Amino acid sequence: MKISYQARITAAASVMAIVVLMLALALWFPKTDRTIQVMDLMFVLDITQSMDVSDVEINNETATRLEWAKDYTKKTLQKLPCGSHVGLAAFSESRSLILMNPVEICSSYNDLTQMLAKIHGSMAWALSSEVSKAVFGAIDQAKLMDPMPNIVFITDGHEAPPLHKELYPKYKKKLGDISGVFVGVGGDKLLPIPKHKFDGTADGFWQQNEVLHEDVYASLRSESEEVRNARPRNEHLSSQKQLHLNRLAEMLKFDYIVSPTNANAVIEALEEKVTTRDQVVNYDWAPWFAGIALFILALLYLPFNIIRR
Repeated sequence: MKISYQARITAAASVMAIVVLMLALALWFPKTDRTIQVMDLMFVLDITQSMDVSDVEINNETATRLEWAKDYTKKTLQKLPCGSHVGLAAFSESRSLILMNPVEICSSYNDLTQMLAKIHGSMAWALSSEVSKAVFGAIDQAKLMDPMPNIVFITDGHEAPPLHKELYPKYKKKLGDISGVFVGVGGDKLLPIPKHKFDGTADGFWQQNEVLHEDVYASLRSESEEVRNARPRNEHLSSQKQLHLNRLAEMLKFDYIVSPTNANAVIEALEEKVTTRDQVVNYDWAPWFAGIALFILALLYLPFNIIRR
């Protein structure tokens, strides 16, 4: 059945009137209050020199562990709902340095991504890497914040100097409501650790005789030379220390994710681990109305006779 020219003109005018109405609503429809569940997080990125090992991939291209950590953090930020508060910190030596206190993610997204882009290994203020103590410090600092963030600690778990299995650091304070997730980065194969000068320029790789291969208290114990010499001397090489991170996670009641491939992995782990809070946000309906208008226009002008008749 053919539709008359006059009827098509009338139908097109009616549809355009609906499109104009949708666009007007997109411009002037007021925002409405909506209660959503949000999380408050502090992302702590390991910037020690083992994170400069290139044994991970971003978009099928080889990248350093730190580059991967920054990329993964950015992708996770994009998945979090508006109303969530996110802060950034960097870990070197035995401290987690707060670079940006938690801020509302949508209104401060550009600030967060700009700060994230500036995180670099040359920011490290010491050559040691005491992961355990840095996590403890991050927890202590999080307790002082309001709202109190949970921890997302991205690291390869490499401790330098190494820890003695019987002198393992313990968190002696109460965790309270703090929880979090360790995000492990790095492969299983031991690889040389790039060496850098304090200005960030490359300086080859760390050699076996340039690093400590036993904990700093080893010389104070009455161990024979035979026992000490039997220990592996491979601290100049690095891989993801899964056993160590698992042990830390169990002690702190954190979760531990090994080399996640998508941002949803850490968000799902956090949803099961941390306490969310209700947040009232001003919900903007403009994208919905604009989307409806675009959809109607697409239907109206599709070059198919079945739609135009």
